[in-house]
Amino acid sequence: MVKEKQNKHDEKIIDQFTKQAIPFAELPGHLDSIQMLIELSKVSENDTVLDVACGPGLVACEFAKVAREVKGIDITEKMIEQAKARQKERGLTNISWDIGTVLPLPYESESFSAVVTRYSFHHSLEPRDVLDEMIRVCRTGGVVLVADAVLPVNKVDAYNRMERLRDSSHTRALSYDEWKGS
Repeated sequence: MVKEKQNKHDEKIIDQFTKQAIPFAELPGHLDSIQMLIELSKVSENDTVLDVACGPGLVACEFAKVAREVKGIDITEKMIEQAKARQKERGLTNISWDIGTVLPLPYESESFSAVVTRYSFHHSLEPRDVLDEMIRVCRTGGVVLVADAVLPVNKVDAYNRMERLRDSSHTRALSYDEWKGS
């Protein structure tokens, strides 16, 4: 039953982001804050980075400018197509892409020195499981970085209702309290 529920949700994500692939890749503002993620992660030319639910490769391509190697994974083929186009436009040769799910991540334990995701946790049925997978594939002493919507507990329900009107694959944003308890 859990696997069936996950499969149905994955189908929603693929449907939604197949439609959004080009607009999502071109939306002004989506590049904002990536430099802050790079600075927070302290990634350098010695690092291997995994971008989980990488979408059109915005984050991965920026990390590729400073990291030795970057891998992006996303469940939506159209997003990976956009990511490959972005990579080619920028002449980046140190990125590879996988189409696949995040539960489980199809990588060996301790494979990456940095594991990042941006704007994806609110699409997960089980964000804690995704975080656990990110931690599993991150090397000891590495960094796991999650950037997503986080709201005060008294605002999260209204935000979730609004987001579901726009995007049927949205599950829920986590409140500050939920993040602290993770």
